[in-house]
Amino acid sequence: MTALIETSTPLGSVGVFDGAWRGAEFTSDRSHNCAIFGPWEEISASVAPGDIGCIVVGTGPGSYSGTRVGIAVAQGLAIAHGCSLVGLPSILATPMARSTPKCRAIGDARRGDWWWCEIEGGKCFAEPQMGSKEELMALLADEVPTFSLDEIPEEQLGRVIHREQPTAELLWRAWESLTHEEKERVGAQVVQPVYLKPPHITLAKVGHPLFRGK
Repeated sequence: MTALIETSTPLGSVGVFDGAWRGAEFTSDRSHNCAIFGPWEEISASVAPGDIGCIVVGTGPGSYSGTRVGIAVAQGLAIAHGCSLVGLPSILATPMARSTPKCRAIGDARRGDWWWCEIEGGKCFAEPQMGSKEELMALLADEVPTFSLDEIPEEQLGRVIHREQPTAELLWRAWESLTHEEKERVGAQVVQPVYLKPPHITLAKVGHPLFRGK
């Protein structure tokens, strides 16, 4: 049995696949940590410890706090069930990524920056790239089908950008599309959110035990 968790946007979803799909969705702008457990209990009522062989969680890009909650829940469930845990980019769990031979995911990275990622055959072969709005608009001239997890007004980039919603069920389809070798390679990686920029942190003061003298 495979369990799936996707919380990179306000519309989160969870599911399990054991020959048939069982899933549930929930909406929560800032409290996925509270909202996720009811839907999970709903679909996993008959799941016993040890039934789950693998947990797949969406890693973004998307809501940083939402993605972290999903990963934390997935880590806890993996420990409880003694199973493997893997992460896949949430942008692969969208309708366009699963149905279009080639497409592009983009998003506003804030502070004047944008990010984009090319998807071919439902897979990413490189990390998201960062650049200015002008660089992105030049890239969009190629007319490759493009989507975002956010709402982007047409006038902002001069073309229609479709808004896509990642789901746990499509995350499962993305996982199943991988070869055995690809699954092993993904499984060997540390599960963490897709960082578009280094996370903001407050440096410890001199004398604090965590201070490293930098």
